Amino acid sequence: TVSGELVFVGTDLDQEVQWVIRQEDGSLTPIALGYKAPETDDLGQSVVPGALVTIPCYIDALGVCNPVPGYSTVVLSAQPLLLPNTERIIQRRLVIIVDYSSCGFPPSYNESVVRSQFLGPNGDGSGGVAKQFTQCSYGRFNVNPAALKVITVKRNCPVEATLKSCAVLLLTNDVDNGAKEMLGNAAFAGFTHKTYILPFGLTMYCSWAGLALLPGTQSWVMSTGYGLERVATIMQEIVHNYGLRHSWRNDWEYADYSTFMGRGDVCLNAPELAYLGWATPAPGGDHIDSEVLPVGTSITFSLPATYLSSNGSYLRVIPDWLPSYNNISSGKNLYISVRVDKDGDALLQPVFANKVNVHELNASLDNNILAQPLVDRKIQFITAIPPVSQSILTTYKVVVYGGSWVGDKDVLRVHLCRYESSPKECPSLNALELLPSPPSPLKPPPASPRRPSSPRPQPIRASPSRSPPP
Repeated sequence: TVSGELVFVGTDLDQEVQWVIRQEDGSLTPIALGYKAPETDDLGQSVVPGALVTIPCYIDALGVCNPVPGYSTVVLSAQPLLLPNTERIIQRRLVIIVDYSSCGFPPSYNESVVRSQFLGPNGDGSGGVAKQFTQCSYGRFNVNPAALKVITVKRNCPVEATLKSCAVLLLTNDVDNGAKEMLGNAAFAGFTHKTYILPFGLTMYCSWAGLALLPGTQSWVMSTGYGLERVATIMQEIVHNYGLRHSWRNDWEYADYSTFMGRGDVCLNAPELAYLGWATPAPGGDHIDSEVLPVGTSITFSLPATYLSSNGSYLRVIPDWLPSYNNISSGKNLYISVRVDKDGDALLQPVFANKVNVHELNASLDNNILAQPLVDRKIQFITAIPPVSQSILTTYKVVVYGGSWVGDKDVLRVHLCRYESSPKECPSLNALELLPSPPSPLKPPPASPRRPSSPRPQPIRASPSRSPPP
């Protein structure tokens, strides 16, 4: 029997889920591939990532837990031990360069290069992973430069079966032992998170660029151009530890280039920022439902580009007027934000940059995020709308308008209208642009993310256009 926290490995590839038991001492026991975590145990307790469980199994020669047929997973505590952290984070990260010279796989980078990738060339957090995290989180997620330590751990060549199967979890237990021998147990335990840099030679057995426990404190990066040399890959694996999944587009996982949780080299999209507590909705924009948005009416917001401020930077639409909304699998919420290609978003592709970005995600999970915080909500990019144009979201019976820029602060007027049968029920963009602008929410951000709903804006009924919006 093995007891501990039930977590799983997330890779940058669409591979079979590898479940893992993380035991109290931090050691990892992989569960044999093919194990599928049940929805509940025999007592009806939810089996979710992060739950404390017991699994009857026998441990094979490689150290893998093979569940005993006929015996069930037993939940000791269904509450995830590691919940998404919405408070200010300052990590004490240990970066371990793995040296398998005895196998012909020496380290691909020295400690100085790796440190620069994490902290920038000055080693002070003004560049690299540390700078991008501080920018993208508005200072809520930080790597402590003084506490970050890079070491090289040399180990004997693992057994052939472990190496050829890329059993990185089993390799890690041995690497951790080597790190403890170098640093001492107390110093090793003093680091909050760990990243393992694997030598390039292992790519002949391991097909991924990055890997992470979800939830957890450990991540792995390959010594490749798309691995260690790409800041966004390192960031994606680190954020997986906090429960965030990949972002989608056109039903393709990873295909959202508007976020580093897809394939982008930029900051997070609006629903991801909301999940982590790094941004707050616009005043009156956190719960736009049928009461806030009656048929044929419009509401207007002045949204700052997400790079500018965490305060009031997105809208959350609750399309409860749709018959499918209460379906736990098909009901969706919408998140709307403005993205501009500056600062942490400087590398935004033209399809997203300087436009209104719209994402959808599972409504049931989004509406009660603390009930199942680590279950995938399937965040998916839908469309981007340039200024002074509009888009009809037929599935949601909503027209989203990109209005005009407000002043010179990268703040854009955004209008929403709901229709029943035809977009003709909504006003024209020209009519909406004649209405006064609401105040911009550019001011110091509040201390925490999800708050009681702000006062709801009053919808404005304008004359409908004579023809459908283009």
